[in-house]
Amino acid sequence: MIKFLSRLIKLGLAGILGAAAVAKFMLQSNAEPSTQEVDMVAIYGGEDLVSVADPFYGGKILTMFGGTRLDLRQTRPAPTGIYLDLAVVAGGVELIIPKGWRVHFTGTTIAAGFDDATASTADRDSVQVHVGGFVIAGGVHVTNKSYEEAAAE
Repeated sequence: MIKFLSRLIKLGLAGILGAAAVAKFMLQSNAEPSTQEVDMVAIYGGEDLVSVADPFYGGKILTMFGGTRLDLRQTRPAPTGIYLDLAVVAGGVELIIPKGWRVHFTGTTIAAGFDDATASTADRDSVQVHVGGFVIAGGVHVTNKSYEEAAAE
């Protein structure tokens, strides 16, 4: 029984890695600094975007075996708020938002984590960033500073 489960796990992992390799060549990012609704794809690599969109609505982020950083500190939010839909498998997403904004996570995590490290002084009427989707064997970190800025302090 253990041998069967071991083979089944290996087969599943091979399928995931193969699907990610195919997706890398088929999917393209649609994310420029002024894009109002981003479509970011990072498979076996990374994506980094500093948005200056006015307004910024949100978008989709697919990260598999890689990393994505989205900096929203120079953007103006849409009047309805910002909605991000994540699909993260064995990767990470860093979301940088301005001080005073709030983040609300409604997604699903499996062997993964969601870390809200933002300043918690935002009031109820502040801009809200809604984050949904799923994170499997990875992580999402929301902050007001990039890792480089935090390390320089």
